[in-house]
Amino acid sequence: MVEHTDIGISTGAYADLPLTAALACIADLGPSAEIYSSGAHSLLDRKNAAAVFDLDMPFSVHGPLAHDGLGNPYEPERRAAVRLHRRHMKVASRLGATLYIVHPDLQARPAPPNPEIVHALEWSFEELRALQDDLGLPVGVENMAEPDCSHFCAPGDLDLQGLGVVLDAGHAAVAGTLGEWLTDPQAPLLHVHLHDNQGVGGPDLHLPLGGGTIDVAPVLAVARAAGATMVFELTSEADVASSLDHLRARGLLRGSSAGVKP
Repeated sequence: MVEHTDIGISTGAYADLPLTAALACIADLGPSAEIYSSGAHSLLDRKNAAAVFDLDMPFSVHGPLAHDGLGNPYEPERRAAVRLHRRHMKVASRLGATLYIVHPDLQARPAPPNPEIVHALEWSFEELRALQDDLGLPVGVENMAEPDCSHFCAPGDLDLQGLGVVLDAGHAAVAGTLGEWLTDPQAPLLHVHLHDNQGVGGPDLHLPLGGGTIDVAPVLAVARAAGATMVFELTSEADVASSLDHLRARGLLRGSSAGVKP
């Protein structure tokens, strides 16, 4: 058992466990959860929804990736991606989620900026904003790591149409835009994903904090000043423990008892 902290944990660290077991592990370590609603952890599965209904901690929901959907210039594909998110958002709202997270585009191969993709993305964001307002569930758009493969890697790349920002600090480090995001995200900063990597141009490794080159101190400071929630987005419980050790050693942990078992 570690001391309480204000940083939650993504179910991605427990991808090999059923959602019920993953949430039980998270409840022992952090104040909140982020549920990646896809595959075995999809909230469209009634058993998973039932497990979350009984959850006694705050949680955000990361929607399915649908990387070629929200920005697809082919209208039937774009509409299908919005409908998919609508289904997940409605379940997340009924279960009491605090935030719903979407990825923008992520192209399979590097390509020049495409105004048609930008238009499709912004149209999709407008529709998601209407759904956000209808459900009372905030929606945040996550920045991507590869500027040649996505249209949302730096502040102001897209008009989010009233949606907020989910800052993935690891993605921003790879893209070389972390400083820009911390200075002025140009939209409300709602939430932060924490993990580490080797910085500009490197792979998106999702290493534990301290395992790469990112200085997490200014990220935590900006997030806390903005009142943004935070989660570790890591691949194993061992990496969560290592990240907590790193923050503890640097005096960067901040206590929180919300949702944590005594």
